[in-house]
Amino acid sequence: MRSEIRTILGNKVADKASDVWGYNNEGEVRTMWQDSRQPGFYFHGGNLATAGYYSKVLALQIKALEEGIYRYGEF
Repeated sequence: MRSEIRTILGNKVADKASDVWGYNNEGEVRTMWQDSRQPGFYFHGGNLATAGYYSKVLALQIKALEEGIYRYGEF
């Protein structure tokens, strides 16, 4: 996905973005539906079932940001 981001948003954004897909140290999918190190920018992908489920999770994260409950980089 980084190559697509580079094409659409340029090198500056692509170089700062976290790695996508694979697993992080906690066993979660990297950067999907969570902080990408770019405020207001999220990677969203997968099949219909996962995209539908994680849309709700991501919406809750965005709402928490708007309400001041969560800040970028806390999780």
